[in-house]
Amino acid sequence: MPELFYLLLGAVFFGYFALAGYDYGVGALLTAVARTDQERRMTLSALGPFFLGNEVWLVAGLGLLIGAFPMLEGALLSALYPVATPLIATIVIFTGAVQLRSRFVGARVACDWIIVGSAIATAFGWGAVLGFMLQGFPLRLGPLPVFAGAATTSVFVMHGAGLLSLRAPAVVRARARRVAVVMGHAALAMTAATAVTAVAFGGAIHQWPPAAALTVALLFAVWFARRLHSRRRHGIGFAATVPAAGLPVVITGVAMFPYMFVDAAGSLTVTDSTASGPTLDFLAYAVLPLLPLLVAFQFATWWLWRRAPERPIFY
Repeated sequence: MPELFYLLLGAVFFGYFALAGYDYGVGALLTAVARTDQERRMTLSALGPFFLGNEVWLVAGLGLLIGAFPMLEGALLSALYPVATPLIATIVIFTGAVQLRSRFVGARVACDWIIVGSAIATAFGWGAVLGFMLQGFPLRLGPLPVFAGAATTSVFVMHGAGLLSLRAPAVVRARARRVAVVMGHAALAMTAATAVTAVAFGGAIHQWPPAAALTVALLFAVWFARRLHSRRRHGIGFAATVPAAGLPVVITGVAMFPYMFVDAAGSLTVTDSTASGPTLDFLAYAVLPLLPLLVAFQFATWWLWRRAPERPIFY
């Protein structure tokens, strides 16, 4: 049962990175690919139908973490407090700025730059969190969290550019397609740099062969997506960045197994971190039926809004 919930936790956060990753990518690119207010409204409208639905995966992941792994939740959030606090703040700021932009016409330019800054900070922050986990605790600044943050940022931006290459207005779409190719090179370089750095500083890595294999898969997904975008096959290119955005979570979880928290003062394995048997039984009955509904909701949202918006409908 603990291993089952470990897989579920990884699956939910994979979904969050793969879906919300293009939220932050679009936010980071807002002022770069959209020059006028009308273009920016259209750019955010391309994202709009999926925006809040993607955040549901984060809520589900945190709920599963607190319910199924109470020991990990306390240890991890305490150890990551200096990183987790600003990360949560940037997520809230990003969401609020996107939602409030249309309500304060005179402050739209300021909102645009807040969206860009908070999106980049959030994308970098999630990568840094994974880097710190692979590095091990106590918390200390090192090259691994920095390279991991740069890697997730570049992959998310490429992911967001892929979405805009399909759903943005023509002028924005052309710029986004060029960005997708350029960011493909950056994502390859930063992912490779993170992998090399992890060899020297990944003190919490216990499963080197599968972690290495998954890293190769990530590099291939990024390379394949960049190649597809360069050949103007943007739909498949965007699909290729979906696993690329989510794989960093999987790599971290596999690399650390059977540990979930590695600290010089005391580590926690998957078994050590889980709640009691009756609690897991209750969560199994409560959570397992909800995950198919969550996936069905995402597919329904994509199907209903599969066509690119022709006018600003949200922002």
